[in-house]
Amino acid sequence: MLAGAAGMVLSALAPWVTIHGLRLDLGVIGAEVSPRTQQTVHGTDTSIWPAILVVAAVVALLAAIGVARRVLIAIGLIVIACGGALLYYVANVIDIETSGKDPITQTLAHLVISSSTGPGPPLLLASGIAIVAGALLAE
Repeated sequence: MLAGAAGMVLSALAPWVTIHGLRLDLGVIGAEVSPRTQQTVHGTDTSIWPAILVVAAVVALLAAIGVARRVLIAIGLIVIACGGALLYYVANVIDIETSGKDPITQTLAHLVISSSTGPGPPLLLASGIAIVAGALLAE
């Protein structure tokens, strides 16, 4: 469980997505990529990293004192869901952020913007799995 909490902290510091090309508003995670050749968005560039750190601190505290196993399982399942959603979002960021645009804009966006997923979202997902596994194995 402590490894899961540490993984959450690392995921907030790690790169989440690298955007190549034009400006793209990453509204879901509260970040904006300026028009440069390439920009990497780390967890700390978003508006949700403080929440990740608070949840990691709660998990570490509950794991350290050895109480609330069911709460830790619930938190771990929420972290898994959020990590999976974040991973899906950064893997499909161009499609998601241009979904309300006309077909020409979407096609142009795919031609001039590319993205690659960083290690942060998979680490957040793995951290949730570690929290659940640790809570299930704790006595």
